Amino acid sequence: MAIHIENVKNYILNSSDDAKVQSIPFKISADCDAKVSKYFESSIKFEDDKSLKASFRGYPLRGQSMSLPTGYVGVVLHESIVPTSDTEDRKFHVINKFKTLRYWNWDKNTGKNDKIVQALEWIDIAEVLHSPITEE
Repeated sequence: MAIHIENVKNYILNSSDDAKVQSIPFKISADCDAKVSKYFESSIKFEDDKSLKASFRGYPLRGQSMSLPTGYVGVVLHESIVPTSDTEDRKFHVINKFKTLRYWNWDKNTGKNDKIVQALEWIDIAEVLHSPITEE
């Protein structure tokens, strides 16, 4: 199986508009537009510089805003036709980009042990490990 990613609208990666990306700790079985700004973002409370507090269907969420490392851009992908088997090729389209994201935990403060924080920190570690060694 091959995965193909197409940027049909090349201007997306060059545009100055960033998508508002939220990583939530649950799955919503829907593929449609949602009124996120009206029903979710309006309930977000800022506790301090980094900590966020909200709820989803009555369940408490704790969140944090994060920036991607310098030189990196996140992309939002959309798959219009889902393959029926694991052997079929998959085709995704780039529909937006982002440089910051918010991630959420169920009723648990955010911290260095969260997987998304560790994944983004690993990017910096990997760059150092794989950079050429220069003699000084």
